[in-house]
Parts: sequence; C-alpha cells; structure tokens
Amino acid sequence: MMNEHGYSIDEPASTERELRALLTALVRVVKPSLVVETGCYVGRGTEALVRGVIDNGFGRVVTCDTDHGMVARTVGHVGALHAFNAPCEARCCAGIDLPELIDADLVFLDSDYANRYPEFERVKPGAVVVAHDALHSYDANVSPHEGWIREVGGLVLGTYRGLGIIVKNYARGQKR
Repeated sequence: MMNEHGYSIDEPASTERELRALLTALVRVVKPSLVVETGCYVGRGTEALVRGVIDNGFGRVVTCDTDHGMVARTVGHVGALHAFNAPCEARCCAGIDLPELIDADLVFLDSDYANRYPEFERVKPGAVVVAHDALHSYDANVSPHEGWIREVGGLVLGTYRGLGIIVKNYARGQKR
C-alpha cells in the first residue's frame, strides 16, 4: 500500500519499501562484516539488511527490540531466508545494550527515539550509520534528529519520515 506521501509501506510504522531497497544496496556497497539494527519492529528492515549480507556472501546482522512480540515477528520474517543460512540474531533488549554496537561497520538506528543519539555515540569511528525518522520525532520530549545528524557531518534526505546517513568521524589525532 502507498501512504499519502507516495512511499510504499506494509504497516504504518514499518520501514518503507524504498528504504529497504536502499538498506540492501548499502550493505552490498559497504561490505560490512557486522551490521547492527536498533529497533527491529516487525523485521522488514532486518530482512533487507540480511538480504544484503547474503548477497555479499559474508557478514552477519544483529538486531533487537524491547518488545518480545516484535522480536518474534522479526524472527518469522527472517526465517524465510534460512534456506540461505541467514546470518541474523534477534534479541529482546534496548539497542544501547547491544555489545556489538561498538564493533559494527554499518548501523541502522530505528529504536526508541530518545535512545538514538546515545546509541550513535557508542558507534565506532568510520562506521556508516543510517538513522530512520530523522525529520519526525515520535517523542514529545525529543526534538527531531535532523540537527544532530547535520552537526556530526551527516546528510538528511527529505523522505517521508526523513533519513539520515552518516559516516562517523574519527576523533582528532586518531588513526584511520
């Protein structure tokens, strides 16, 4: 189904089909050994990330959500890819609590809105970070993320809900 902005969605809060295609392509281009997704919801974005890893022939995806039901739905979506030995692990926890967050080469931030900047802070320098919903906050206490994404050198695309793309900068004096 199409929403009023022309984007293809399967469910109101799920990752848009157009963004899923971009996620698969980013995995194929970046060639990450480890992909982390914070906030899997029903697993549509997870499935796109796993497809990219399968296409590459290496790597793995670690995803999470704080809702057991959403983790179960994600496992169901990714389960269809088991014939390809889908390299994916889904956990019930907050993204900030994923130990793999600090080692990931590609991170898809799609967790609770208030947690996304703290999660970004844990990401290693040089990692590619994609932030969903960059233009619309779903938390009245948290401003949209467009500002901090631009402050850290990221690009914000004016998609339906906004999409931030960042290559986390190295700290001054740190070797690349």
